[in-house]
Amino acid sequence: MIRLFRQDGLEFMLNVDLIKDIAADPDTIITLLNGEKIQVKNTLSDVVTKIKAYRIGINEENRNVDDQESNERDKKNRPL
Repeated sequence: MIRLFRQDGLEFMLNVDLIKDIAADPDTIITLLNGEKIQVKNTLSDVVTKIKAYRIGINEENRNVDDQESNERDKKNRPL
C-alpha cells in the first residue's frame, strides 16, 4: 500500500493492486479497477515513484524470504 493525500488533505493508504490507471489533467486522478475515481494532491510522478518503490520493496522482501528458505534447506541437507 502507498500513502497518498486527498484534495482535502486527508491522508490515506491505497492498495496499488487496485489501480487501473492514473491521469493528470491537471489534477492527479487515480481510477481503480472497480471504476471508482480518486482525486489526490500528489503529482502523477510522485504516485508512480511511490508505486515503483512499493513494488521494489515487495520484490526485495520476496527475494529475502526465498534466500532464507534456500539457506535453511541447505543447512538441513548438509552432511554432518
